Amino acid sequence: MTAEARRRTQAQRSETTRSKILDATVQSLVERGYAETTTAEVLALADVPRGTLLHHFPTKVDLLVAAVQHLARRRLEALSAEIAGVRTTTTGDGAGRLDALIDIMWRHFSSPLFWAALELWTAARTDAELRAALTPVEKEVFGVLHERSRDLLEESAPGDPRLATVVQLSFEVLTGLAMTGLVSGDLAQREVLIRRWKRAAAILLGRRDPQTLVERGAKEIRP
Repeated sequence: MTAEARRRTQAQRSETTRSKILDATVQSLVERGYAETTTAEVLALADVPRGTLLHHFPTKVDLLVAAVQHLARRRLEALSAEIAGVRTTTTGDGAGRLDALIDIMWRHFSSPLFWAALELWTAARTDAELRAALTPVEKEVFGVLHERSRDLLEESAPGDPRLATVVQLSFEVLTGLAMTGLVSGDLAQREVLIRRWKRAAAILLGRRDPQTLVERGAKEIRP
């Protein structure tokens, strides 16, 4: 084996170990929460020597900053793949693609990757160093996702100035719905609200009759 090949193999092993540690950190954030995501917990989940973890991430802040970036990449990859898949599973019909896009968003806000991100969001409120690392990454994640969502919908409505607002509102509505669901735990209520948001979004884009927003005979949702 040449020296260059050995260096490449060593770099690959190092990257594999680094990813293993970061995956363990995300797993801990999901299962244990931010407060209990300690280096000891990550070591146990990653099954690596302490010296290996400290070589890659000398401090907990280094670990969490890297975890922010790692988690962002995973979220972007998962969501981008799903959004791209809509083009092959739906026709150019705008309403169908809008419904599919909202379903994708909701699956994301119900996924372990989102819960891990939420743990970091909450901690960043009082941790300035974490907030400084998290803010630009989250702006990039949502910026890319908004752009790809708009591109998908613009294929059936090129130049529609309403698309950016509807995409933005969809992300905000579903983020809020996911967070309130932590308290209410009412799955049936959330399903009704998601179905109504699909109709409301289509109405905002002029693709549905406003009279179809609420099903006939449906009971009003109350807190």
